[in-house]
Amino acid sequence: MPLSCSMLEMLPDEIILEVCRYLHSGDVLYSFFGLNFRLNQTITFYRQHVSLHKTFYMQFIEIFTIILPKIESSIRSLVIFELESPLFFESFKTNHIYERLEKLTLVNWTDEKLILFLDTLHGMKHFHTLVIQALDLTESVTNINLLRKILGANDNRLTNIFFDHECDAFNLIEENETQTIFSNIIKIDIELQTTKDLLKLVQFTPNVKQIHTTFKRPLTKILFGQEIFTHLTELSVYAMSWFSTFDDLKTLIQISPTIENFSFVLVTRDYSMIDGKHVLSIVPSRVKQFNYSICYHLSDIDDDFNASIIIKSWKSIPIAYSISEHDKRIFLHTILYQPNRLSLRSLFNKNMSTDYNSQIYKKVRHLHVYDTNSLSEISGIVRHCRQILDLIVSIRTLPSRNSDTQKTSIALPYLGRLDFLSIQGTPPDSHYIERILLVAPNLSAISIDFDCLFKLLSDDDQSLSLFYLLYRRIVILCIRFEETAIEKLTAEHIHCIARIFFRVNHMCIDLRNSKLRIESQIISLILKYFPKLMVLSLYGQLSEDINANKDMLYQYLVEQSIGRLTNVNRFKIDYGKERLKVWM
Repeated sequence: MPLSCSMLEMLPDEIILEVCRYLHSGDVLYSFFGLNFRLNQTITFYRQHVSLHKTFYMQFIEIFTIILPKIESSIRSLVIFELESPLFFESFKTNHIYERLEKLTLVNWTDEKLILFLDTLHGMKHFHTLVIQALDLTESVTNINLLRKILGANDNRLTNIFFDHECDAFNLIEENETQTIFSNIIKIDIELQTTKDLLKLVQFTPNVKQIHTTFKRPLTKILFGQEIFTHLTELSVYAMSWFSTFDDLKTLIQISPTIENFSFVLVTRDYSMIDGKHVLSIVPSRVKQFNYSICYHLSDIDDDFNASIIIKSWKSIPIAYSISEHDKRIFLHTILYQPNRLSLRSLFNKNMSTDYNSQIYKKVRHLHVYDTNSLSEISGIVRHCRQILDLIVSIRTLPSRNSDTQKTSIALPYLGRLDFLSIQGTPPDSHYIERILLVAPNLSAISIDFDCLFKLLSDDDQSLSLFYLLYRRIVILCIRFEETAIEKLTAEHIHCIARIFFRVNHMCIDLRNSKLRIESQIISLILKYFPKLMVLSLYGQLSEDINANKDMLYQYLVEQSIGRLTNVNRFKIDYGKERLKVWM
């Protein structure tokens, strides 16, 4: 009986698209585009929304040079990573293609590259939204000049500009600068240093309707005059790095006579900020939505702390709260918690709602649990944040806590969307990582301190199941060297890590807080032991050898890569002041 031959085209569109869900955008274009008309139509979404991240260098070159010119008229959204920027720079500069582009996302750029790239964006009448992620601000470009370039990009056609919370904060205060108005901006998410920078933003964007901002430094007293926002209807403020006062809150509420929606996430030592009657008395009657989150703790732990009085003062509006009796703190917010970020001290783990099905924190996507003695302390908080995309746990050695602050171990919930875990410090229960992996089947990226990682991998009593999960799941690995005691990163270190993280295709080594330097030998060893690696990013001080012979590094890596890099044209090296990236 002759064997029947099955072909991809025999599958219905629904099955093909289901297969595409397991591939990256670049892989879909590289594998399916151009095979026939039907497949070209089936993958229409991937032709309209393009991201070429997670592609090998030579694969990217083929997509960029052969496929993109054929689909450029259909591209509506485009994601460009900094490593890809030189080619896209020339593309925008010479051809003015992507005429239907509506949204552009720029990831991991530095200001010196970004300000040059923005000059190439012209004549795209549908391009209105710019998203910038993990922007690195250096001293080579003044913040205020960069922001002007961004606001005026594409011939002042942009209406929506969004900086994510991983971007550096803008300092817009500069004497004697030329006043420029960008009346085109309607929505902006931005990281700022202080409220003075917000005042400058008022002058730049008089027609803005929605502002979401994070302040990285203490608020400074400002007076709003004629520059007050006259069209602003929504203001969201996230300021968890310093202590706000009631006067700060009052200033922000009075920033515009047209605001209908307020959202505040603050931390304070000012009792007025958690007195419900006091706070609500300054909220104008025109406000339709008031989302308020406050973390309060006493300046003197021996002061009186009457939680019941605090709670009663909010009886006119529904709230949720958690109390840490151990150090006299209260976390209080209106229901439901609206921001997508939540940063909490682990001691609030104790008295959070016991309702497992609570939907209070269903909008949280980025969770940071800090001042944590052990990983197991996070469970009482994490169980309420089941939609998180990333989880950061900061370990800190603290005085021993009373036994009554500890609860029976709480099971972690299913975390189907979690894809990134960061552990800062060395927890005593590093085996708990296995529990997180078991409930998070899509966790594929880990950021971890070197000392913690090496201790974990060197522990003969560690569960083999944990090592298996790390081996199978993790494809993105970031290793931080935070004041580590090691004086040299050796082949033994790298080989030990590579045995478990064999599938890693993106790797980041952060040496900025250590005495170690980026050396050519370390690069070659990593390339040798991680055969699936696409991108290697190193942050820190370049060795004298690399600084003096940057052009020679290409040939050195070809010679040391044991046949993987056959010639200098098959990979790319990108240099910065304190960084080096290799794309293979």
